Amino acid sequence: MTARSPARARRPVALLVAVALSAASPLRASADTAESVGDVESARALFVEGSKLARQGRWEEARALYTRSLQIKPAALTWYSLGVAQKETGRLVDALASFRTFLAEPTTTTTAPYVRPARSAVAALEQHIGRVTIAVHPGNIEGLTLAIDGAPLRGAPDHAVEVDPGAHEIVASAPGFRPVAARFRVDGGRSVEVPITFAAETAETAAAPADPPKGGLPPVADTGPAPPSRTLPIVMMGTGGALFAGGVVLGLSGLSQASGATTRGGPEARSAQTKGIVGDVLGGVGVATVGVGLYLLLKQPAPSPPRSGAVTPWIGASGAGVELRL
Repeated sequence: MTARSPARARRPVALLVAVALSAASPLRASADTAESVGDVESARALFVEGSKLARQGRWEEARALYTRSLQIKPAALTWYSLGVAQKETGRLVDALASFRTFLAEPTTTTTAPYVRPARSAVAALEQHIGRVTIAVHPGNIEGLTLAIDGAPLRGAPDHAVEVDPGAHEIVASAPGFRPVAARFRVDGGRSVEVPITFAAETAETAAAPADPPKGGLPPVADTGPAPPSRTLPIVMMGTGGALFAGGVVLGLSGLSQASGATTRGGPEARSAQTKGIVGDVLGGVGVATVGVGLYLLLKQPAPSPPRSGAVTPWIGASGAGVELRL
């Protein structure tokens, strides 16, 4: 019997391994495909259910389902629909980010009808959000951490941070310094700068916890001068109208008394003349006051009404979504 060489003896084993690997590859591909199909179906089910809730105006529930759908399988239309739900629930900055993500995706025949509404939504939201610039002193602090309303920021921002209109809180910390917290408020379309000043942490302050000031943290920044109030012009117009009316009544009373006086130089005639003079003065002051109030009222710029949009949910054979028209 002829002895086989080691190389020839190993060939069947190598062949069996190759066959096993080639057989296992389709199995893995099939499992991956099944998992992918399952993810798509799960994400689609959440998406369709979220669209039904959006049609009913249940935006908070729809937003939660869209978010879960994106966590399973990101899709352009889901980003768009999530942006609409976030806008309807007052999360303007999140909505802006969702619409921007949708626009960053490649345009397809399915998403093309929503590109223009998404761009309009971005333009409108950029006019209604607030912006804050954080000025950290001293600068260039190593290990600096910043958070707005609990959401961390990476280092000291060198640009304005977009935030929803309203009140917010900034928390800053860095090794070797005492933590700093500051509250601020910003209106839609406005910008504000918030200074953050660190104090070096000593041995005493490191051992003792930082106590917040009594009554909570006061606002450290303002959004600028408040819009002019219309109370003063309205009060002036009302006061002027009252003075004018009083002057007219007094003048008519004097005229009636003068017509009934027995003599022109008597006490009744003099009293009627006095009433007429006082009535003329009151009427003149009233007219002047009304004029000043009207001038101040017309001089103030009228507040611009917020832009509203029409939202139309849809469900079709190719999927479901929400259309926003601005």
